[in-house]
Amino acid sequence: MIRFILILFAVLAAVGLFSGWYIWPAQVESYVAQRRLIAREIAGPGLLGATNQVVVTARIQAFLADVRVDRNDEVKTGDILATLNATEIEYQLAAAVANDRAAAESVREAELERDRLVIAARTAKADLDRRKSLLASKSISQAEFDLFEGTQKQAEAALARATASIERAKAQAAAASAEVEQIRSRFGETSIRSPVNGVVVSRSRTVGDLLSPGVELMQIVDPTSLLVMARLDESAMGSLRPGQVAKVTFSSDPQRPYAASIARIGRQVDQETREFTIDLKLREVPANWAVGQRASVTIQAESPSPGIAVPQRFLARNQGRVGLWIAHDGRAYWAPVSLGYSSGTDIEITRGLKVGDVVLSPTGRFQYQAVNLQALSR
Repeated sequence: MIRFILILFAVLAAVGLFSGWYIWPAQVESYVAQRRLIAREIAGPGLLGATNQVVVTARIQAFLADVRVDRNDEVKTGDILATLNATEIEYQLAAAVANDRAAAESVREAELERDRLVIAARTAKADLDRRKSLLASKSISQAEFDLFEGTQKQAEAALARATASIERAKAQAAAASAEVEQIRSRFGETSIRSPVNGVVVSRSRTVGDLLSPGVELMQIVDPTSLLVMARLDESAMGSLRPGQVAKVTFSSDPQRPYAASIARIGRQVDQETREFTIDLKLREVPANWAVGQRASVTIQAESPSPGIAVPQRFLARNQGRVGLWIAHDGRAYWAPVSLGYSSGTDIEITRGLKVGDVVLSPTGRFQYQAVNLQALSR
C-alpha cells in the first residue's frame, strides 16, 4: 500500500510538473518583428595617417655636414634642415666663374677686332673707288687696279671672319654663364630645405653619412593634413557618404573619443579581405599623436534599405549558435539567425527571422514551452 501511494504521488507530481511546463502557459515578454530603416553603428579598425607626408632627401651626392633639426621639431617651408659638404662644388664654381669672365673678355676682344677691320675695309673701299677713276683716265695700269681690288676684298673677308668670331665668342660666353648657373644651382642644393610646414617625425642620417639622391634623410608631416584611415567590410558601403559624423578612439587613450567626419570613401575593395577604406578628418588632433597610431572608428549611419532588428537582450545561444526564441501556435521554438550591424540597443537580423514573427524573451525558455504573450516594455 505504501509503495502504491508513493508511486501515485510520483505520477501526480510528474503530471503536475508536465502541466506546469507544457500545459499551463507562462507570461513571456515578446516583440513583433517589423521591417524599418535601421540606424547602423558601423565600426572598424583604423590607423592615423596624413595626406601631406614628405620624405626629405638630397638632390646631389655629398657627405652630410650638418643637421639642424631633430625629431618633433616644427619647421616652416624654406627652413634649412641640413647642409652637405660643398668644398668641391665651391672650387668648381670658382673655376666656372673664371671661365665665364674669360669668355666675356673674348667677346670684347672680338668686337674690338671687328671694329678695327671695319675701318680697314672702309679705307680699302675708298682707295679702290679712287683707283677706279684713275683707271678710267688711264692714269694707272690695270694690274695696279687689280692689286687694290684684291686688298679691298681681303678686308671684307677679314671683317666677315671677325663677325663670325664674335658670334662664336658670344656662344662660348653663354655656355660659360650657363655652367656658372648650373654649378651655382648645385651649390644651392647643398642646403636641404623644408618643402612644407610641418613636424619632423623621423630622422634617418647623421653627420658624416654619404647622402645620395633618393636616400631618406628625414620625414615631415603636416599636422593639418592628419586623418584616420579606417577599414570596413564592403557591406557597409551603401550606408556611407562623405560628411557623416563618426567617433574615433585611440589605443593610447580609449576613454577619450574624438569627433570626426568622413572625408572620402575608397573606390577599391581588397580581393582577399573584402574590405574597403575610408578617410576621416578629425575635428581635434590628440596632443600626443604618431603616424601609424591604431584607432577604433564608429560611424553612425542608416541602412540603405529597411531591415529587421530586435533588442539585443532577446538573443540566445544554443550549442554555440546564436538564435532567437520565436512563438508559434502558443509555444516557444528556438531558431538560429544571422546577425548584421548593431543599432544602439538593437541588432539587425539578416537571416532566420520574418516580418510578423513574435520574438520571446530568452529567460527561462525551453523548446515547446506554452507561452502567453506580453507586449515588450522598453
